[in-house]
Amino acid sequence: MSKTLAILNPFSGNGRAEKFLPQVEAELRRAGVAYDLARTQSALHAVELAREASTQGYTRVLALGGDGIVHEIVNGLMRASAEGETLALGIIPLGSGNDFNKVLPPASRVGETRDDWRAAITRIAAGNSALFDVGRIVGDKPAPGQPHPHYFDNGMDVGFGALVAKQAHTVPKFLTGTSMYLVAVLKTLADYHVPRLKLTLDDGTIIEQRSTMTAITNGRCVGGGFWLAPEAKPDDGKFDVLIAKGLGRAGILGLVPRVMKGTHLHHPAVRMMQATRVVIDSPDALVVEADGELPFLEAHHLEVELLPRRLRVIV
Repeated sequence: MSKTLAILNPFSGNGRAEKFLPQVEAELRRAGVAYDLARTQSALHAVELAREASTQGYTRVLALGGDGIVHEIVNGLMRASAEGETLALGIIPLGSGNDFNKVLPPASRVGETRDDWRAAITRIAAGNSALFDVGRIVGDKPAPGQPHPHYFDNGMDVGFGALVAKQAHTVPKFLTGTSMYLVAVLKTLADYHVPRLKLTLDDGTIIEQRSTMTAITNGRCVGGGFWLAPEAKPDDGKFDVLIAKGLGRAGILGLVPRVMKGTHLHHPAVRMMQATRVVIDSPDALVVEADGELPFLEAHHLEVELLPRRLRVIV
């Protein structure tokens, strides 16, 4: 019988996770899911909780919250498995964006969406799972306290998107999802420098240019509704790599609506490629965003590698 640890981020979704907890617990009991509950006490606490879960006899870990708690749990599970196949991860989406949840197979019943936490509990009770790819980042100057190497489930980027993620932490708390991201975009545009990058891909391709954004993704969606890599597949053994040329403020504002619809792939400033390993070098200090978190704040050298089919997820 599965032994389940449920990890709750009480602040996820501006307190939405804590608010819905009584209903979630009632639904878990109704579905016959026995579990132990742990609340995170601080940033990165879920990394340790997930890492320790396997040593305590747990066979699966549930994330109660959004992309942040999923990201931390993935980092803990990958450490516990020594980069092998992880314990099963179940996601009860209670965050503001739930982007990784959107890459999972489509909801099976009419009227369901991947943001439906009750439907998620039904899937957890059924216990069906699949393996997904994971990204690993090794680089210089990790941010204080951040785990290193650093893992991501959905995607990472440097440049504009990373600075937007940094600004998102300063946006008023009553804003969530896409509205929060749009405000962060406008704040970033007020003072934005286009970094110089050298990218080396595993097929030998070398790209040197100023880049508004370079994103390396498993998933399709970021920021709660920006379809950055709409053709990405999280289990195909390849990253989808987006490289955007250096753009001014007007160019970025013109591109944002297309990214929200996923219609930017043929934009003249955008180049899409696939790779399993990408090395990024820059004379500029780079902020790195991974699944909405900030593992590096002033990196100059990054090695990003895909680890195929490592993360077991309840689908």
